[in-house]
Parts: sequence; C-alpha cells; structure tokens
Amino acid sequence: MVKRRLAIALGIALIAGSAYAQQLPEGAVKPTPKPPEPEGLPSNIRIELTITDQSGPAAAEKRTVSMIVADRKVGSIRSTGRVSSAGKVAVATLNVDATPTIIKDGQMRLDLGLEYVPKPGSENAGSGEARGTLNQRLSFVVESGKPLVISQASDPTSDRKMAVELTATILK
Repeated sequence: MVKRRLAIALGIALIAGSAYAQQLPEGAVKPTPKPPEPEGLPSNIRIELTITDQSGPAAAEKRTVSMIVADRKVGSIRSTGRVSSAGKVAVATLNVDATPTIIKDGQMRLDLGLEYVPKPGSENAGSGEARGTLNQRLSFVVESGKPLVISQASDPTSDRKMAVELTATILK
C-alpha cells in the first residue's frame, strides 16, 4: 500500500514537472526577477499646498494643507465637513495624496493627487447648486524650498478661479 502511494505521488510530481517545462519555449531563458525598489533616502519632505479660491471681486479664500512624508513613501490627508445652506446640506472636501522621490541636488519628483470640493459660495447659496470642484493627478519635478504654481483652473459654472501653489522642502 505504501509503495503504491509513493508511486502515485512520484507520478504526479513527474507530470507536474513536465507540464511546467512545457510552458517555456525551447531555448527560452528563464526571466530574472525584478530587483526590489530602493528604500529611499533617510530624509523627510515637508509638502505645503495653498489653494487660492476667488469669485469675482470678492477677496480670495485660501486653504492650506501641510504634511511631512518620507522619501519614496505615500502621504495622505482626508478632510471633510458638512455645511448647511438654504436648507440643504453640502459636503466640503479637501483630500491630498503625495509621493515624493528625492532625485539629486535638492530636486525631487512629486506625484500628487488633489481633490477639492468647496462649500457652496454666496453666488450660488440660494439656488443650492454646488460650486465646481477641482480634481487633479499631477507628476512633476520641483526644487526644494521653491514655491511653484502647479495649476490654475476656472469653475465651469461661474467666474470663479482656483490656483494651487506648492512648496516641497527636503528636511535635514
């Protein structure tokens, strides 16, 4: 009985081995595994975003988001609030995702995701309409400590304008 089980197990192993061998074409080189991504430098990066939101001649509203993220790691901020206006409830949202990678000489590549849904403004508070939102996925190279306007957008439903300024600083 033991010999029979051993023979069956050996037969299954041979069949499985020959099936694996048949998957690679003759003369094909077995692919080498991809080396792991480098861990990153032992440095943190402070990322500051300022969103300027202006409608018509009114004073501009500013929203600032700041985070510290390690090199080659992901940082996320989620901020949500509910606002009642004209008997209706609106959700205001500010979400940021950032992945910085230090390249060289104080430069870094930054992958950034931004979602900004502001509270209803005075121009549409009575109607209950929501204001236009800003949703961006950007990748760019920046210099440490130098501010950069990374986007400017217009609300498609009004004369409102939005600008996003970024400063990313490598911390020592």
